[in-house]
Amino acid sequence: MKSEQQLNSLALETRRMWGEDGYSPIDIFAIVNGLRDMKITVLKYPLSERISGMCSKVDDDFVICINSSTSYGRQRFTLAHEFYHILYEDIEGQVICNMSMGDDKPDSEREADIFASYLLMPYDALYQISKRNHDTWNLESVIHVEQFYQVSHMAILFRLEKDGFINSESASEFREITVSRFAALLGYGKELYQPSPENKRYFTTGEYIRKVEELANKGVISNGKKEELLLDGYRADIVYNLDEEEGNLND
Repeated sequence: MKSEQQLNSLALETRRMWGEDGYSPIDIFAIVNGLRDMKITVLKYPLSERISGMCSKVDDDFVICINSSTSYGRQRFTLAHEFYHILYEDIEGQVICNMSMGDDKPDSEREADIFASYLLMPYDALYQISKRNHDTWNLESVIHVEQFYQVSHMAILFRLEKDGFINSESASEFREITVSRFAALLGYGKELYQPSPENKRYFTTGEYIRKVEELANKGVISNGKKEELLLDGYRADIVYNLDEEEGNLND
């Protein structure tokens, strides 16, 4: 198994590859959907409560499925986790990832969890934050950091405990609270802790949508077939221009 130092190095290398620095939060969904040369389709779908996501490879195409019933913060972590399998492992068939975080998982899954954590929250960034806090982490500082990096409450606690910033007793205490309520009292919204909205529980972005559009533009498929394929990909918003009905602001 790769060491934590190796995985942090890989995460920083990945950030540099995307033109990102080693401290700032990143929009992982926008970045992955924009990787045209890698042919990645991201599908949001309400999977079993035991599964956070899965990924598969078909020829040169990759499909990442994210459990849309999990919180937005967990979905971001899952996408970073699945991207590790795609970028740094030789995928054969399908890789299914469960919801748990910890050491009782196969090496590949543990590596992907640690990589995802470092990709979204580089070690040095958390170290500098800890120093500014005089190495004291309370619930308020934990929530500030998870909001800044847009990761789930469990993901930040997993990371802080693993890196020794907090002890197991504090981690257990912080896990027991209703985090969305405390975040709201600190002035934050609750979106980070909530699942995808109903109209996006089933949703596809990335290569699948681009390929359908390309085939239609080349005349390979009819407009009716294009609409059928888009509906199969849960994109009724494109077929029926629902964004225009809801009000599309270009500012």
